[in-house]
Amino acid sequence: LAIQNARLFQEIEEKSRQLEIADRHKSEFLASMSHELRTPLNAVIGFSEVLLERMFGEINAKQDEYLQDILSSGRHLLSLINDILDLAKIEAGRMELDVADFHLPQAIDNAVTLVRERAARRAITLEVGIDPQLGEVKGDERKVKQVLLNLLSNAIKFTPEGGRVDVHAGLVDGVAEISVSDTGVGIAPEDHEAVFEEFRQVGTDYAKKHEGTGLGLTLSRRFVELHGGKIWVKSQLGQGATFTFTLPVKPWPTS
Repeated sequence: LAIQNARLFQEIEEKSRQLEIADRHKSEFLASMSHELRTPLNAVIGFSEVLLERMFGEINAKQDEYLQDILSSGRHLLSLINDILDLAKIEAGRMELDVADFHLPQAIDNAVTLVRERAARRAITLEVGIDPQLGEVKGDERKVKQVLLNLLSNAIKFTPEGGRVDVHAGLVDGVAEISVSDTGVGIAPEDHEAVFEEFRQVGTDYAKKHEGTGLGLTLSRRFVELHGGKIWVKSQLGQGATFTFTLPVKPWPTS
C-alpha cells in the first residue's frame, strides 16, 4: 500500500509539473501573439489618424464617419491586446516593475486629467481630495497610473449622466490608501470577488451592455499585489461603488 501511495504521489507531482509547463507555454504564446498583432494594428490606427487630420486632402462626411469607426475599433482592440499581453506576462512570471520613487498626488492628478473631459461630456462631477501629508511612494508609476485609469474609467462608464465620481487619497496605518467612489449602478455583494476575475461581467443589464476588455480590474488587482498592496470594493446594487487600493510607503516590500 505504501508503494502504491508513493507511486500515486509521483504521478500527481508529474501531472502537476506538466500542467505548469503547459500553462507557462500558453502564457508565452499569448505574449508572443499579442506582440505580433500590435504592429499591424498600430499601423491601422496611425494611418486612420493621418487621414482624419486631412494630411492628404479633404474627406467627406461619410468617409470621416467610417474613419472614426475604424480608429475607435482599432484603439479598443489595441487596449484588449495590451491587457492580454500584460496578463500573459504576469502569468508567465515575466512582468517586471520599474520601481522608483514618484509623487503619488501628481500621478493621481495626471490620471484624473485624462478622464475629466470624458466625465464632462456626460455631466458627471469629478472631485479629488488628497491628504497634504501624502507625498512620494515607491513603485512603478506607469502601473499605478494604469490602476487609477482603470478605476476612474469604470466609475465614469457605469455612472449615469449627471452622477458623481470622487477620488480620495491619504495615509492610513502607514500605507497610502486611494479610493474611487461613484454614484453608479453598484455591484451586488456576492459579485464583489467576481469583478476581479478575468473576462467577467457582473451586475445589471446597464453594466453588461457597456463593452470592455473584461481585464481591467483583473490587471489592477495583479499590479497592486505586485506592489505588496491590496484592492477591494464596497458596493450595493443601485448605491454606487467604492474601489480602494493600498500602496506601501517606503521601504519597498522585500517579498
